[in-house]
Parts: sequence; structure tokens; C-alpha cells
Amino acid sequence: MADRRDIKPRLGGPEMTTAQLFRLDGRTVLISGGAGDLGLAVAESVLETGGDVVCLDLRETPPAEPWARLESLAAQHGTQIAYHQADVTDADRISAVFAGLRRLRYPLRGVVACAGIGNSTSAVNFDVAKFRRTLDVNLTGTFLVAQAAAREMRRHGQSGSMVLVASMAGSVAMRGSDVADYESSKAATIGLGRSLAKEWSSQAGFPLIRVNTLSPGYIKTGMLNPMLRAFPDAEKNIADLNMMNRLSFADEYRAPAVFLLADGSGFMTGADLKVDGGHTAW
Repeated sequence: MADRRDIKPRLGGPEMTTAQLFRLDGRTVLISGGAGDLGLAVAESVLETGGDVVCLDLRETPPAEPWARLESLAAQHGTQIAYHQADVTDADRISAVFAGLRRLRYPLRGVVACAGIGNSTSAVNFDVAKFRRTLDVNLTGTFLVAQAAAREMRRHGQSGSMVLVASMAGSVAMRGSDVADYESSKAATIGLGRSLAKEWSSQAGFPLIRVNTLSPGYIKTGMLNPMLRAFPDAEKNIADLNMMNRLSFADEYRAPAVFLLADGSGFMTGADLKVDGGHTAW
């Protein structure tokens, strides 16, 4: 059991304005899956709220147009953005990337882990290699990034906040979709978030590291677009499953991510924030 005399410091406080509670000045935020639609959208908000950004992704280089826009945004706000190619399931590569982060101008104090994949196949016919790969990317990859980040935060004696991107699929079965690999991996990600929050918020002698999960609903991203193109009625059928009667867009997760990263959520850890248009509230 943790020594409860080791009281963690309060984040924020009455002396801070509401605007300051949602600022990320003087800290670096690492985003895995940082070349995807969701990662790029979150990077934009981090830059706008004063934080530097490091993006990791499997791609050799980020997509040109959105990346140029982010670089321009960083220059406008006096922030910085960098990109590293990395497979989140490769522990050695993750360690090498984090070793290079020791030259950052601001300490690493935030993580958004949104690298993820999925397949749509009947469980009876599911290829076990594909099932394992989904778990490896979505769960093990998330753990490796969080683990490396926690080690870096402790090395600097810095508090931090981690946002593990899960999914509403981690809480409910997704009607009309055969995605056993994805649902299982996201349910496990929610459990991982609670477990890491328990360890890293209460261990005596170490800085406070808050860990929460963010569970989006269906997002119109590159992962979903092939299905929408293949089945003309898919978007309407999916939209009818939530209370808002529409799909979400990647930019709608910018504010929830910044909230979880910033001091405004300072008494929040081990929680799962659902942003799903009411899908799981039926």
C-alpha cells in the first residue's frame, strides 16, 4: 500500500484563472499515432495552448499539408513540433525515441496515445495473427509508450498527465460490426488506464502522473472511410445508433484531450471520458 503521508500536490488552485487551467505552457506533449486524423487534431490544440508537441507514427513522414499547417501554427504561437517514425510495438525503437527526447526545451509532461488499428471480420473466421496484431498495437503499444513516458517524467521529477485513447467499443458491443479484436483491445485499454492511474498517482516518493482514458464514438477518419465508401447506407445506419444522429469529426476531441492533459482536470485520474454522442447512454 502507498504511504498516504506522501500527499501529492494540488494542481491548479484558486489563484489560477479559468483560462490558465486549460493552458499547457512550459511542457511537451507526446502523441502516438500523431500522423493520423485524431493525432493531428490534438496536436493543433496543444500548440495553440502553449505546449510543444512530439508526434510518433509508423509512417516515415507525416502528411504534408496538415503538417505544414501545424508548423505554421507552432510559429504563430511560439511553440514547437517534431516528428519521429516509430512502431509503437517495437520496445527498442520506443526506447531510442525517448532517449532522444532528453534534448527537449520543455520537459515531457503529457502523453496522448492514439495509435490504433482494427479489423472487421466474423469471430468464427478471424485470423489469429490479425487478432494478435490488433492487441499488440492497441494495447501493448499503448503500454510501451506510457511506460517510457512515465520513466522520463520520473527522471525529471515532473508531474504529468496521460490520455490513453480507448473507444466506446471498450464499454459496449458495437451493434452491426464484427470487431472482436478492436472491442477487446479497447476494453483492455480502459483497464490499463485504471491500473496505471492506481500505480502512478499513489506511489510514495514519485511525482504524480495522472492517467485517464478517452473513449470516442464513431469518427469520420481514414480508418472508417473505406467502410463508408463500400456501403452507401453505412453512415446513416451508424449515425442512428447515437443520440446525436451523426458521426463525429476528429476536431471534436481537441477540447476533451486538452482538458485531460491540463491542470483543469487536476483531481481526475483513473477515469474514462466518453465522447460518443450518447451512444453508450441508451
